[in-house]
Amino acid sequence: MTELRQKYQKLIGDSMSQLSSEFMELTTLLKSPQVSADVSKKVDKLFKMLMEANRKQSVEANILFEQIEKLDRSLEQMTEAKRQFEVLYSSGILFSSETEMQSLMEKAVTTVVKEMKADAGFIVLTNEQGETESIVSCNMKPEENPEATEMSTTVIRNTITKSEPTHFPQFNERFAMQQSVIRLGITAAMCVPLVTKEKVFGAVYLDRRSKENAFAENDLVYLLSFARQIVRGFEISLEITTLEKKLVAETVMKFEDLRRELKCEELIGSSKKLFDVLKIVSKIAPTDAGVILYGENGTGKDLLAHILHNNSRRSGNAFITINCGAIPADLLESELFGYESGAFTGAAKPKPGKIEIADGGTLFLDEIGELTVNLQAKLLRVIQTREIERLGSVQSRKIDIRIIVATNRNIPDMVANGSFREDLYYRLKIIELTMPSLRERREDVSELAAFFVKKYSQKKQIPISSNAMNVLESYTYPGNVRELENIIQRAVVLMKEESIEVADLPPEIIDEERSEPVIAGGKSLEDAETEFRKLYILRVLRSAKSKSEAAQRLGINRTHFYKLLAQLGIDS
Repeated sequence: MTELRQKYQKLIGDSMSQLSSEFMELTTLLKSPQVSADVSKKVDKLFKMLMEANRKQSVEANILFEQIEKLDRSLEQMTEAKRQFEVLYSSGILFSSETEMQSLMEKAVTTVVKEMKADAGFIVLTNEQGETESIVSCNMKPEENPEATEMSTTVIRNTITKSEPTHFPQFNERFAMQQSVIRLGITAAMCVPLVTKEKVFGAVYLDRRSKENAFAENDLVYLLSFARQIVRGFEISLEITTLEKKLVAETVMKFEDLRRELKCEELIGSSKKLFDVLKIVSKIAPTDAGVILYGENGTGKDLLAHILHNNSRRSGNAFITINCGAIPADLLESELFGYESGAFTGAAKPKPGKIEIADGGTLFLDEIGELTVNLQAKLLRVIQTREIERLGSVQSRKIDIRIIVATNRNIPDMVANGSFREDLYYRLKIIELTMPSLRERREDVSELAAFFVKKYSQKKQIPISSNAMNVLESYTYPGNVRELENIIQRAVVLMKEESIEVADLPPEIIDEERSEPVIAGGKSLEDAETEFRKLYILRVLRSAKSKSEAAQRLGINRTHFYKLLAQLGIDS
């Protein structure tokens, strides 16, 4: 508009100059004796009228131009206000869509510094006691500028304490004399609280370092609007995080409740398979029902038997274990039933058997599948009559025991081929429980590994590298938990660095991880897919900085991700 005004003024000026010249020539001609004096007077009058009209026109034109310029300024302000509203709107969407608090703070401070044309800025989050929990900065590194950080945090602390904005359009003398202000050249600053009716989140701080670029009142209003958008983003982030955690909280809480209910601290893990086993244990432990525990060697069947006993009414009495496969058959009978003096060569004095010692408590027969058919018949009689006879005795003794047996063999197959008595099997199989192998609950490997590291390192915190953990989780563990324990003990002894690395693991498991498929054969497609999902999600979780990043890497939204964690029994 200024250019148009200048152009108009030049055009009028040139025209009036030309007209003045013409009038001057005309006046000269009218001075001739042949021209009447009245004509000269009329020409002069006409010239004066023209000049007055030009003056009035110039005044009106200036007024019109000023109004147009005022309208232009208003239009510019409205356009800028529209742009600011659009920025606020898009920022609100941006802040509301970012559910990770750290990432939200980073985006918020970057956006605010850019839009407010500030030179530097901070967002500070505080806890309920007003203590600083985290700081996110833009165009300044707090660790490299401790004085500036101290100065800004002082302003922020005052803002949060008063719960009202702090505005320095130009620093007053007291602030201007601070060394940090002088050194950094800070000339103006603003700080507004991030607050709702229920909660104070922290504050946003901005500063400028040019005397020609001080903050105005409308800048403060704009920053307050940004602060409301940031707070709304924080509220949505907290709400979504709370709702997502509830998806897995029920399962986790149930497991924690179950662990509090059962005495099972020695059983490490939080997988769904383990949870399912412990749910059944919690129901049958208080009873006297017989239990057959199935599972591969090293899965922890003996621990499960102890848990059954410790959570029964017999927990104050004896828990007697005997491994049927570790004692020769001709000695096992005397171990089980005891003997009187003179019952056989070398029996100098009477000795009670394991069954008798377990009276009032629990008898745990490990590797029951190794029991001979002859001893199976005698055990059946004990179960049926609740009486025993020592070897060499004709006197029966009443007993009150609960019998729990365990095996890694398939008892129904043994019944079918005649190597295990069918009647004994049906007497024992009131409850059957299968302890899952370690490869079926790979999500427990990291927890078990950490437990064994602590056990064999004099309770020192020794980390396991991500690559080493990937190898441990990929291994098939034919020896199950017992084998993992040995691997960790070996790694703790032989480790060369401050953490357990791949090189500290046995070569055979490293080679298997490189050559064998992660999921072993013999599974249904559904089971194989489930196991692969578990393993893959665990790896992504370990390498990602946050659950949001993990979900992004997996190409799914966070809500779906939390549902997956709950379905797969993974504690996030």
